[in-house]
Amino acid sequence: MIQLAIAGATGRMGRGLMEAAARDDRFDVAAGLTFVGDGATGTTLRVEDLEVTVADRLGVPCDVLIDFSTASGTIEWLEVCERLEIPMVTGVTGHTDEHLQRLRDGARIIPIVLAPNFSVGMRAMLDVVGRIAERLGVEYDVEVVEAHHRHKADAPSGTALSLVRRIREARGRRGDPDVIHGRHGDSGERPRGQIGVHAIRMGELVGQHEVHFSAAGETLTVRHAVQSRNPFISSALRAAEWVLGQPPGLYSIDNVLAGSADAK
Repeated sequence: MIQLAIAGATGRMGRGLMEAAARDDRFDVAAGLTFVGDGATGTTLRVEDLEVTVADRLGVPCDVLIDFSTASGTIEWLEVCERLEIPMVTGVTGHTDEHLQRLRDGARIIPIVLAPNFSVGMRAMLDVVGRIAERLGVEYDVEVVEAHHRHKADAPSGTALSLVRRIREARGRRGDPDVIHGRHGDSGERPRGQIGVHAIRMGELVGQHEVHFSAAGETLTVRHAVQSRNPFISSALRAAEWVLGQPPGLYSIDNVLAGSADAK
């Protein structure tokens, strides 16, 4: 049985992961983790027929740490995983370039699965959007619109940024000059090749992403929406099982789904 430590245990994803893992014969919830200074530290979470004490440090043995904390929290838990040589799975978004470099450095020591979105459907959307962007080219205007619950801290979402990156790769472009985040005031005529990105935060929306391609006389829209966190949770658990025994490296959810260890 795989012993799991879950960082961000008091959040929606963390709690959902703990509940799903408690019902899964492959896993045992060894620890529910939070940040230092959290008032929830020392409280007890009842998960199925288990009682898990929320802790701000990893004081029990575990096989894999799944991280759904915060961008800075990822780096703190990464240091713990490096020291204990524990594989890590993180679905946190909002990482800075420095955070990402730190993860790349850590991946020389331990295997890490980094995925801004664990949805299988979203992996398909990324593939489809790339092929459409390649075929339509810069003559088609592109707008990316994402919507999430009011509690989400980073904007735009990591998934929206992945969609933008895929579109730009398909067009053969690098850098950021053709990407604009929202518009306000006298923004002028839209430049050729510009990609607009817009973030909506409201209510309890789990996650929705749309990519609109438009030219004179027609618009093509690709849309992905999730109605619950279950797709993310099941894929995160799949990643936790897969990463065990992998060599050090920085892996994506594509590696997990394909069963491939060709790291980034």
